[in-house]
Amino acid sequence: MSSLLQAVDRLATSPAARTITRAWQGMSNLLIPNPCVLCAWDDAVQYQLCARCTALLKEQHAQVVQAQDFADSLPLNTVTGMALPVFASSFYTPEMSKLLLRFKDHQRVNAAGFLRPIVYRTLQHAADTLGYPYYRLVPIPASGASMRKRGYNPVTAMLPRPVPPTMLYDAGTLKTRWQLYNRSSHAGTGVQSRRDSSRKKFRVALRHNPAAEPVILVDDVLTTGATLAAATRTLESAGFDVVAAVVVATVVPRN
Repeated sequence: MSSLLQAVDRLATSPAARTITRAWQGMSNLLIPNPCVLCAWDDAVQYQLCARCTALLKEQHAQVVQAQDFADSLPLNTVTGMALPVFASSFYTPEMSKLLLRFKDHQRVNAAGFLRPIVYRTLQHAADTLGYPYYRLVPIPASGASMRKRGYNPVTAMLPRPVPPTMLYDAGTLKTRWQLYNRSSHAGTGVQSRRDSSRKKFRVALRHNPAAEPVILVDDVLTTGATLAAATRTLESAGFDVVAAVVVATVVPRN
């Protein structure tokens, strides 16, 4: 029996078998095209990304960035005067911008599989840096207009399952306020417009778990910090202690 299994293993891992596998993948891509969402030239291998773009994005996510100095609208600690700490997985490079745009607005939901381990690593880094024993993980909720347009919340879709063991996932506490007209995205808006639209954007659910653990907020992109500031003010007014935020990418100011 063992000799039979060894023979099958040698056959499955032989150069001929790998050649046949690549040929079959190429034939299937001709019949059902599966281009990379980033470059659109090569065939996607995993998570709708080709091998070359996957390696490029992994290189850009090699180091976690502390991004609170890049946003001027983040809330300040009343005791220390320091801005809310923000841990970013990477900078908002042209490649990350294109990937997030495809993921958020073009229904490339499978790309979330690439982002989840990166977000997990950033969450773990934030937990180790801050040093608290436990945390409550609160994602930024999507507006009604965003949910109607996309059908899902990009922030919760890219969160890993499960989250790090020191974190309690809580997606039911922070809610968006109902508004007659609300944009599904901040794309193309200025700094002041973002601040005004975010000022009364959130509310705390009527039925929520009492504030106990320090809170880490999760969002996709850090631009001005207005969204994180509004969420922090809303939660702190209900007795929560927001200690940090985690984002996938941070925009670096031009100046």
